[in-house]
Amino acid sequence: MRLSIRTLTLPAVAACLALLATAPGAAAAPQDRDRGPDIGIGIGIGIDLDLGNLLGGSYRSAWLTGAAEVPGPGDPDGRGTARVVVGYDEVCVSLAVTRIGTPTAAHVHRGAAGTAGPVALELRTPGNGRSRTCTDVDPDLARELRRSPSQFYVNVHNAEYPAGAVRGQLRR
Repeated sequence: MRLSIRTLTLPAVAACLALLATAPGAAAAPQDRDRGPDIGIGIGIGIDLDLGNLLGGSYRSAWLTGAAEVPGPGDPDGRGTARVVVGYDEVCVSLAVTRIGTPTAAHVHRGAAGTAGPVALELRTPGNGRSRTCTDVDPDLARELRRSPSQFYVNVHNAEYPAGAVRGQLRR
């Protein structure tokens, strides 16, 4: 028997909503606007439905270090975090960096670990070590970020390290 995504989606969504409705206090629990629950359903025939988008977006993150910068070198003392919430057609990124010179730019790039890639999203440059960017994106890019976060990385540049002071690969 061959099942299509259409025949599986409605029952899967209904099952999730039923589970949420029956969980005590689940519907009333406050949610952080920046990070909705990341709920997915694995179906035994190899389909992974990411339902987090229905409930506020999918959460991705990265640890940024100078050692991860490619081609390098990055700032050996630099550290940071990136928190990424991916919606249907919007991406919000919160950055925090420390122990680097004054940042001059920040981006989300396409590229697997150990490779340098093109800029996929321009981010606000962290001032005082922090920034937050929300931007509209093509739904196809948002889908890629949700499904294959390890194919993207976040980096922050400064004058001393113009190719990148710190970098971190996105992960679920």
